[in-house]
Amino acid sequence: MKFRFKIALFAVNVIMCVLIILSTVFFMNGWSVPVKIICYSIAGVGLIFGTVTFALKKDALFKSGFVLVCCAFAVTASIALVSRFANLNDYKTDEEKIQKLAELIKNTGGWGMVMYVIFQILQVVILPVPAAVCYIPGSLIWGPLTATFLASLGVIMGSVTAYAIGRFFGKRVVVWIAGEKSVEKYSKVIGKKGKVIFLLMQILPFFPDDILCMIAGMASMNFLFFLITLIVVRPLVIAAYCYLGSGTVIPFSGWGIPVWIAIFAVCVVLVLLSLKYQDRFENWLVSKFRKNKEEKQEEKGEDN
Repeated sequence: MKFRFKIALFAVNVIMCVLIILSTVFFMNGWSVPVKIICYSIAGVGLIFGTVTFALKKDALFKSGFVLVCCAFAVTASIALVSRFANLNDYKTDEEKIQKLAELIKNTGGWGMVMYVIFQILQVVILPVPAAVCYIPGSLIWGPLTATFLASLGVIMGSVTAYAIGRFFGKRVVVWIAGEKSVEKYSKVIGKKGKVIFLLMQILPFFPDDILCMIAGMASMNFLFFLITLIVVRPLVIAAYCYLGSGTVIPFSGWGIPVWIAIFAVCVVLVLLSLKYQDRFENWLVSKFRKNKEEKQEEKGEDN
């Protein structure tokens, strides 16, 4: 990444974080204190993370943080503007505001659904947004079944787009997007003979789905297998988020409260373990399949 371009991104990152704070102060006065604290925290973390990664020249982390700040800014600014001009601040509780916001989106008809699908496409190709942020809002607006269908459609279209990028633009573009280290690591096990590990990586949460799809295209993986894998696996994962996040399976009241507290605690532990051991797990799994692949090739060579 050129230094001037990096400086420009850093400046934009700071401006967006400041705008998140200002929009929260001036346009979201009717929201509860916890919601405001979340907005301020996002801006603060964005500033600190951007500054640290910029200073330490961690380009990959800096770019990822910048994209996340862009997403946070877009969401916060949209809610702030709607709160001001659609009078959401007149409603007493956050729940009433969210219901009104969902109603406004529903009233857009098919346009709201189209934008939701487009967002899913973008989050696969260029936006590293957490899955919960992508899927759960749709389930709250249209219900879990419709949201699962729309999100699955967008994710599959985005994954096919990522596959096409790898297939038609080649390694140079994939390396520019994903980084040389990731491309080298995954390209050694994904391809015509890496179907099993590709399927496993699509199920497990440790692996970058967008990068894997690009590398699958770059490695000329059979497209029919690639598409069937997506159609079978992705909707199941998305449905789990949509149904759980909508409160359909586990309610947000009564007996569901302690269950959600337990789920949240488990998720926190898993996230911490993932951050600490993700590289080890990835390297172990990749090396395991690479070893099996090499052994099979050696056996095939001996038979010949």
